[in-house]
Amino acid sequence: MKRKIALLFVCMFQTLIAQNTSNEEFDLIKEKVVAQYINAPLKAKNEAYQLYRLAKTNEQKIIAYRYLGYIHDYSGNVDSARYFYQKQLQFSKEHFLAKEPYYQSVIDYATWGINYVDTNVLIEELTQALLKINESQFPQQKGLMYMLMGDLFLREKQLEKANEYFDKSFRLIRGKSSEQDYYLRKSEVALKKGDYLNAKENLLTGFALFDEKDVYDYPLFLNKLGYVYLLLGDIENSNQCLYESLHYQRKNGFSSLLSSTYLNLSHLARIEKNERLIKFNLDKALEFNQGNILVLKDIYLAYKDYYSSQGDFLNENESLALFNKINDSIFNVEKAKLGSDLESRFQLRENKKELALKEKIIQKEQKIKSQFVIGFGILLVLLVTLIGVYFNKIKTQKKLRNNQKLLHEEQLKSMLENQRTEIIKEKIKAKSEERSRLSLELHDGIANEIGALKVALTNEKILDANAINSVVDKIDKLYNEVRDWSHDLNSDKILDIEFSQLIHSLCLIPEKKGIKIRKNILIDEKINTLDDSILLNIYRIIQEAINNILKHAQASEIQLDIIQSESEIFLIIKDNGVGFSKNSSKSGIGLKNIEKRIEMLQGKFYLITSDKGTTLDIKLPI
Repeated sequence: MKRKIALLFVCMFQTLIAQNTSNEEFDLIKEKVVAQYINAPLKAKNEAYQLYRLAKTNEQKIIAYRYLGYIHDYSGNVDSARYFYQKQLQFSKEHFLAKEPYYQSVIDYATWGINYVDTNVLIEELTQALLKINESQFPQQKGLMYMLMGDLFLREKQLEKANEYFDKSFRLIRGKSSEQDYYLRKSEVALKKGDYLNAKENLLTGFALFDEKDVYDYPLFLNKLGYVYLLLGDIENSNQCLYESLHYQRKNGFSSLLSSTYLNLSHLARIEKNERLIKFNLDKALEFNQGNILVLKDIYLAYKDYYSSQGDFLNENESLALFNKINDSIFNVEKAKLGSDLESRFQLRENKKELALKEKIIQKEQKIKSQFVIGFGILLVLLVTLIGVYFNKIKTQKKLRNNQKLLHEEQLKSMLENQRTEIIKEKIKAKSEERSRLSLELHDGIANEIGALKVALTNEKILDANAINSVVDKIDKLYNEVRDWSHDLNSDKILDIEFSQLIHSLCLIPEKKGIKIRKNILIDEKINTLDDSILLNIYRIIQEAINNILKHAQASEIQLDIIQSESEIFLIIKDNGVGFSKNSSKSGIGLKNIEKRIEMLQGKFYLITSDKGTTLDIKLPI
């Protein structure tokens, strides 16, 4: 009897140790998920599923459901997010009704469902929770539910009710994140009313609360600010906000915002009358749309306006038809969302039945497979015999393939040697051209200046103070000019810097001389992997074009567009200067250098010049 009791205590002790170990592992993985799910949802996915497998208690299970819902939501996986949010809500009703996990589940489900679930369904869930909640015990949760009720009324365009619930929520919520949500929603109400200045002030107030940039709400605020600045006609701030928002969305994998941001960029390009960027951004907006029907409707409307401006009436009518179809079916789509919501619940039950049936089928299949093992063994013996018969033949074929491989390698070496020879020839040619250019600049510029200094120094009036200062200024000018040439000729230093940083540094030159430069640089990390000679030639083309503008154009503004696609790079360099005669430009060494570099890269370019400025449009393959 004593032995049985002792054995029972040992088993209980081992069970407690195993449980504590499991709990510690669960908490450790949970900390990793919490640290990553907002900034890097794709990285946190594996840990979240491991959390789901380790969950034993009800508290652990609902935590796993919650973070899996968050991760799929931030990653843009609508169906998976729907499954886990509904699972979390149903589980909380069964085990945590009128407790904190239940209220959190309602908040999570309504926050996600604002774009995917019928309004009446969400209002019913929030109302039931608000009737149960104790405000003194759960003030933050009640404030968040008030905010979500405001969101639903905002979606239904009941602006005064939405404002009322938002103000109720602000009385209860605490924390920077909740305050940011409040100001974001107040800006939405102001936008619906057409009060753009009030919308901007609310967004700036919420934006000032950010301590970290790599969070989902940071690019969301930037996108909204960019849109409001666009409505207010502040093009420069709109441009800056939208491109910064795009950067942080790409960096952190926040794909659900990309469609809206690219649509706003297309509106910006339309104001700037940049036809190529309008089409590029509209295509990107359509590519990244994840079922947001309101944004999709605006995309097709923007397509319609674009094709109308191009005189493409066929595509204009097609875009208008798609816009009307979506616009007329929004009410039916909302009903379909409700149907999909109910259908997914039904599908969950059906999937469980289907899994049970599949398990029975698998057991039967395993019995059948075991009967084929003997037959398979016999076939294996026959196969080994056949392999032995054909062994000599295979050995002969192998030798033949080795000989062919050696021949191919020799041919490949010969081709590489020829290519290397051609590259060396091109580099020698480029250096020769660079020396010719340097010779002309030294002769026409620096040599003339030195001659003038010589005349000034031999003048008897050299003791005059003003004359001395003039000579010193000329010497400083010559020093700076020689130093700039030294920097231009040092290509090794140039290639040590990332291409985007190199271009930004180049743009500082006209800015220091009081010339405004506007940049649209749409490139990714792939460009830094290009061959050094290609990057150097692209840099020299842009440098030469800017130098020509500074020397000859008398411009006050420069527009620089660099757009990278999968196979090409587009360069557009435009100024508002005095222009020049194309016939007289043929002898200019600067333009000739640009032409030769483009020809070397097998590219194409178009030059448009008038008394209102000059545009250089270049297309280069990569």
